[in-house]
Amino acid sequence: MNLPQNEMETIFNGIRDFILIISPDREILKTNDAFLKHMNCKREDVIGRKCYEVFREKTRKSSNCHEKCPLETVIREKRHCRAELTRLAMDGKPRYTELTIFPIWEKKGKISKFIEISRDITKRKSDEKKTQDYLMKMVEERTRQLKESHERLLHQDKMASLGKLSSAVVHEINNPVAGILNLVMLSQRILKEDAIKESELDLFRRYLGLMETETRRIGRIVGNLLTFARQSKIEFARFDLNELIEQTLILNSNLLKLNRIRVIEELEHNLPLIRGSEDQIKQVVMNLLSNAVESMANVPKKWLTIRTFSKEPGKTVGIEIMDTGTGIHREMMSKIFEPFYTTKKKGKGVGLGLSVVYGIIQEHGGRIYVDSTPGKGTSFSITLFEDPPLEKKEPDSPLNG
Repeated sequence: MNLPQNEMETIFNGIRDFILIISPDREILKTNDAFLKHMNCKREDVIGRKCYEVFREKTRKSSNCHEKCPLETVIREKRHCRAELTRLAMDGKPRYTELTIFPIWEKKGKISKFIEISRDITKRKSDEKKTQDYLMKMVEERTRQLKESHERLLHQDKMASLGKLSSAVVHEINNPVAGILNLVMLSQRILKEDAIKESELDLFRRYLGLMETETRRIGRIVGNLLTFARQSKIEFARFDLNELIEQTLILNSNLLKLNRIRVIEELEHNLPLIRGSEDQIKQVVMNLLSNAVESMANVPKKWLTIRTFSKEPGKTVGIEIMDTGTGIHREMMSKIFEPFYTTKKKGKGVGLGLSVVYGIIQEHGGRIYVDSTPGKGTSFSITLFEDPPLEKKEPDSPLNG
């Protein structure tokens, strides 16, 4: 049963979605009241005009209208088309519209008209944008908090390593200080006696030379400690890995002597400079040396081997630190880089060292592997790039085998 025209018009204008009937020539033949209210215009401003003239679409110019027009998609694919467009209303403000265009076919297979049904999604888009902005701010804030936590963790771990060195360094400083004090007291006693002979002047010169040597030695030890302890800004620069290892060994020299560790250095000459944070890589070496010393506390053979080598010349540099300690059991290997996991006895550590090491190497775009045999020792192998990759890859498994 066909409805009367006035009833059809009532239903047509009562629909809240925006409806347009468009001719194949892109002229607007009919529209409902919802569309006119949405566009803030009168019916005579729309009927008979080209659709792109009314919409003044922001996403395209009239010169390429036929190239991007949804109507062309309907004609080309011979089916209805759904699209999302940004259109300018009569007041010049952009409105986001979600539309569906249906073709009406004649008996001869030609399109007689298009029916466009659309709705305004500007508020939804605005809400999505606000939500996205809010989430972005949350991500930025969380990233900032994580960065601050990471920097605090690095500094706390560095202070823990520094604490381990304290007793050994005290002995290292006490020895030259005691020697200087003895030489000063001896010199004062000689000066109190009768006139100084020429031969004694030579002795004085030798004493002064020894005091200068020992004083410089103290200066180097204290300087290395201050450099290691300083909470400096993390900056990437080129540095010599061999020189960094030598400095770290000097800082740990008395710790190694007290524990009767035999150090074997196999440093490749003319090693390429690498780019990274010298302070952080020194912290990595310090952690691995400290762990190696502790693992060899109760073994008869105490050998610590440090190797450096270039891999893929001009691209990467490797460092390997091997000990003859107690080793790590296989069931523990998958957890050693986790924060707060430790194989040490209570009071000997909180398990931050290796997690910090792993984080630093990943931040440098490098790789770290560990291989261990219980009762024979552990080997940590690190690969660093001369120029770290800009994009971080998925972290490799740090376990060999």
